[in-house]
Amino acid sequence: MTLFDTNVWFGSWPFAPIGIPSAAALEKRLGSNGIEGALVSSFETVFQVDPMPGNRALRQALRKRKSLQALPVINPGTPAWEDHFEELATSSDVPALRLLPSYHDYRLNSKSTQRLVRATEANGVRLVITARLVDERQEHKAVNIKPVSVEALTDFVQKHPQLNPLIQGLNRHEVEALSKAEGQFLTDTSFAEWEDTLKVLKGFLPVSRMLFGSLTPLHVLQAQVDKIRCSSLTDRQRQLVASGNAKNYFGL
Repeated sequence: MTLFDTNVWFGSWPFAPIGIPSAAALEKRLGSNGIEGALVSSFETVFQVDPMPGNRALRQALRKRKSLQALPVINPGTPAWEDHFEELATSSDVPALRLLPSYHDYRLNSKSTQRLVRATEANGVRLVITARLVDERQEHKAVNIKPVSVEALTDFVQKHPQLNPLIQGLNRHEVEALSKAEGQFLTDTSFAEWEDTLKVLKGFLPVSRMLFGSLTPLHVLQAQVDKIRCSSLTDRQRQLVASGNAKNYFGL
């Protein structure tokens, strides 16, 4: 089974000693778990208002790693986001852009976010929305970060029915609730936890809308891989979730 990971992070997480210090170490960790390719974002972009220094450093770090592709973060809450979009969207090595609404403190229905959506649609750029990075019950006491609500995501999906964003970090109940929205979206497997997770998700979401995402290194990589490997879905369905859907969605 070929695995392609859509939710990998690089660098140091400020609240725990779990970061991955080098691109070589990241590539080795993923490869040892059977992951042949991955989209990678930088922890440096999470807690800085301007994500571009982190984006640029990440792209430089990954430039010689054929299995790793940068997934830059864009913050429509900054005055210069349109310049950032132009820099990123015109780069051949950028398959999509990531949004971190909770960490960058903006709403999905803000005017600047709506302008960003129109820009992505006009330029054929995929959007990845991070609903959560850490279980909110385990966030560091110094921060008060809540996940993007299902209500906000439902409103966003219904206002942009053709956008078809990848929404990462949803738990099983949130995926079920969002599946009732009148609009298209995909989700990853990083926070969906249940016995035979993929079979449960398949009860309310087509297999074609599920993508493997491990949230490495915040989550245990082997456990995330086992969600796919140990699933009772057919070999073909498991392969679609493992890599086929991601390669099709991102045009890889």
